[in-house]
Amino acid sequence: MCLESFSSEGRHCLKGENYTAYPIGGGYKLVFENGDMNFTNELFERVVEAWSDVLVEITG
Repeated sequence: MCLESFSSEGRHCLKGENYTAYPIGGGYKLVFENGDMNFTNELFERVVEAWSDVLVEITG
């Protein structure tokens, strides 16, 4: 879930919206408003940590 609206590489994450991270071969595809971003497993963990003030993981 996006805690604050932000943009990265032309993709937009809007405050209060939920976005899905799909597992793909060797990583994850994170789907935002106007496109998706692919990350390796290692990079995805770093992105989750770096964006922890604007993005929170919801599981379950």
